[in-house]
Amino acid sequence: MRWVCCLGMAEHEARHQVGGSSDGRAGSGGSGKTHVVWFGGVGWMEINLAKIGHHIDYKLRLAEGGENREERLGAIRRFVGIENNRLHLRHRHGIDGPQIVGARSLIVDRLIQHLAATVVRENPEVGENGTLAIVALGGYGRRELSPLSDIDILFLYPDKGSLGAMKRLNEALLYLLWDTGFTVGHSVRSLAECLVMAQEDRVSRHSLIDARLVWGSEGMLQTLEKRLDREVFEKNPLGGLTELMEDRAARYRAHGAVVCLQEPNLKETAGGLRDLQTLGWAGRIGEGVHGLNGLVEAGLITEGDRREMREAYDFMLRVRNDLHFLTGRHTDVLTLALQQQVAPHFGFEDRPEMQASELFMRDYYLRARRLHSLATSHLEALVGRHEKRRWFKRQRVEPAVGGFVMRDGVLELDERSVGFDGARAMLAFGYAQATGSGLSPSLQGSIRELLESRTERLGDDSGPAVGGTVQSLLRIIGTTGKVARGLRLMHNLDFLGRILPEFGRVTCLVQHDLYHRYTVDEHTLRALEVLDELAESRGKATERYRELYRSVTDPLVLHLGLLFHDIGKGLGGGHTEKGVRITEAVCARWQLEPERAETVVFLVRQHLTMSHISQRRDLSDEKVIRDFAALVGTIERLDLLTLLTYADINAVGPGVWSEWKDALLWELYQRTKDLLAPGEETARARESLIRLLAKSLVSEMDEAEVRRHFELLPADYGRYTAPATIIEHLRLINRRNPQMVQTNWKVDLPTRCTDLHLSAPNRRGLLAAVTGALTAQGVNILSLHLNTRADGVAIDSFKVRDTAGEPIIDSARWQQIDFAITRALNGEFDVEAAVARRLHSQHSSRFRKRRMRVATPVSFNWDQESSEKSTILEVQVGDRLGLAYRISNTLAGRGLDIVFAKVATEKHLALDIFYVVNEAGEKLPDESLPLIEQALQEALRDHGVESV
Repeated sequence: MRWVCCLGMAEHEARHQVGGSSDGRAGSGGSGKTHVVWFGGVGWMEINLAKIGHHIDYKLRLAEGGENREERLGAIRRFVGIENNRLHLRHRHGIDGPQIVGARSLIVDRLIQHLAATVVRENPEVGENGTLAIVALGGYGRRELSPLSDIDILFLYPDKGSLGAMKRLNEALLYLLWDTGFTVGHSVRSLAECLVMAQEDRVSRHSLIDARLVWGSEGMLQTLEKRLDREVFEKNPLGGLTELMEDRAARYRAHGAVVCLQEPNLKETAGGLRDLQTLGWAGRIGEGVHGLNGLVEAGLITEGDRREMREAYDFMLRVRNDLHFLTGRHTDVLTLALQQQVAPHFGFEDRPEMQASELFMRDYYLRARRLHSLATSHLEALVGRHEKRRWFKRQRVEPAVGGFVMRDGVLELDERSVGFDGARAMLAFGYAQATGSGLSPSLQGSIRELLESRTERLGDDSGPAVGGTVQSLLRIIGTTGKVARGLRLMHNLDFLGRILPEFGRVTCLVQHDLYHRYTVDEHTLRALEVLDELAESRGKATERYRELYRSVTDPLVLHLGLLFHDIGKGLGGGHTEKGVRITEAVCARWQLEPERAETVVFLVRQHLTMSHISQRRDLSDEKVIRDFAALVGTIERLDLLTLLTYADINAVGPGVWSEWKDALLWELYQRTKDLLAPGEETARARESLIRLLAKSLVSEMDEAEVRRHFELLPADYGRYTAPATIIEHLRLINRRNPQMVQTNWKVDLPTRCTDLHLSAPNRRGLLAAVTGALTAQGVNILSLHLNTRADGVAIDSFKVRDTAGEPIIDSARWQQIDFAITRALNGEFDVEAAVARRLHSQHSSRFRKRRMRVATPVSFNWDQESSEKSTILEVQVGDRLGLAYRISNTLAGRGLDIVFAKVATEKHLALDIFYVVNEAGEKLPDESLPLIEQALQEALRDHGVESV
């Protein structure tokens, strides 16, 4: 089918293919071009730049007909607005990224040329100079000007004699560009100043690599380029390449060193646009060639690699254009909210098992991953070429078994070796894992060629060689301290997915859950890296997990459990059971010993259990510990599951692991271990703690009061509560007036929170009153823990911040909040009305930081089995001020008592756990739960939350 779409002055051709595709797009073809579904059309088109250029010239000539400057500027502004709208329309109809940015660069070129001609006409002495030049730099210099990107230009002149004319040109042109609405980054420099800046400042040096003449003397720019090559780049190419590598590392530290970030920066994150740009700069600095084509012509990269990198790069340009058009501003971060809007523009539709945005991001990650891998490999090769050229450097060459050699820490194939198969590839990965070496670009190429030449799965049980491949993989997985390195090398080259297709399926699989920061494969490898780092750690904070890891007799089963723990994702709901079936099949295929296989399957089936129990259940409840001990069965399995949980939580994202989670996980571990293997009598330890605390508080209270406090709380209170926290509790009790609330505030700098400890006579609605007072005072509750003594004294502990996310440190502010809590408990003010006023003020404040977020509906879960005495309510919802109050107040309003509660907040997601009993102190009847849930739904709906 052939159709023509007239967009302004351009004629476009498009091909239409009907039908669906396996990648979740509404329609796609096989050419590798981007196919976009808009206005019912699917296709690709091309912009005729020559026609656009003629059209621009015509429109700009018409603008000259204005009677005065304001009329002419108004005409130019209208022209720019119309051209931007034309580009947007072309983009929406499927024009690819390079054509849009190229067309916008052309529009700006012609505009600058037109404005410069106007300046010359009004200032003839400027034109008489003949040696001035306006030079495009950076992305504009590469003709990659995205819709809302800034314009970066250099006003170049030969010497001081031309400075006056250049200043007049510069000032007049800049004012015209600014008045037209452009954001312009500019510099005015002589030829000599450019060379000095290039020698002294790496940012200027790199921007000049992409210099392109827009107006003026072509000879001036040619002179600059020749002198740059001679006086800057050729003088110290290795130094220039080293700087590029340093800048690249710094960029990764700032924006992300892995491709599969949840919200990547299209330009700066690993695998982004800057990766390919850096490779192009390296070609100019190290080899004197221009761009990817120059590297191909010099034989430094293959045409196939150039094509793959360029296709990925062009795709990202199109995504970047879409972000600019969508937001109306210069933005490069692909946020979760924007992903949902962009995905349909690229033809992706929701599936039962995955959202359109997840399918789109997987496509992005696969492209970015390939770009990053190839650009990194070739960049390192360019650096390596110059390191070898240093006459004073002796290469360290070491022979290796199996037809390999090690050159300066990089593994290469021996030139004399012949043949390359899966077994030799596995040998290379094993060497790299054991020695910490890299794989040379040529060796990586051999591995890719091997994969391309074979369509079957590597590791099929069809012969001894294949069995050896699997055994080699198991040896890599079973290596303590280096497992992630070996697997990551294999995964980056797509070799792991060919041996284990089940893991290949989750490559770049997105998790849009506001919790995981990485894709499934990246999260899994990071979890294994956590154990690698644990094996090599020396710090006190990880000591107990390190000792636990060192005691593991069979690390292979633990590592396999981590490798498979999320392997069931992307197949719809219930990923754990799906993962169990996949794990059972792989263990059978690999002929793993039955006992090992059973343990691996156990770890996969229970990989969420410890985090769930430790963070959502009352660990002082004996039934909780008994049930969990029965589930794990043995100390060995408890150790393995604890380590897997530790690694899994740490690998979710930065800052997810916390002291609070550490304490809860270890408390669950220790309680369960004590039940599985009862140790020595703990009375001696308890007595020692009491005496230590009494000695610390000798000037404040008697030892008898310390003992009484312990007697009124559960027997293991002292074992699982930090001594510093117990001291704060005791101080509250010591100064408590039976009729009054007492508080204690303390700033916790490591967690950037403030700890609030509170004691008061226990009563129904106590938690609602306190949380309501805190909400009314603009205090955000991050977590809470309730303790109630046998004498009816409640001791509640909160971790809080202010609404700006900072700890509350002002003592006067503490007193203000204390006063509000006291008044709330005494019934001296309307808590509900105060909360409503605060929430309204918080919502309507024009100073509130506005941020697009993915909507998170509320979910309720009732548990009647885990506790013998209470009904457990779990509420998960996007966090916002006042949630704990809304829930606790609703429960109290229905005559229910909260006997235990845990509140945790993470990445704008709140998980609130309440142990609830009725007025008789008993579990809630099942028939009452729907009405209670309905009341909670209404309360949270009023609070701006949608329920499911």
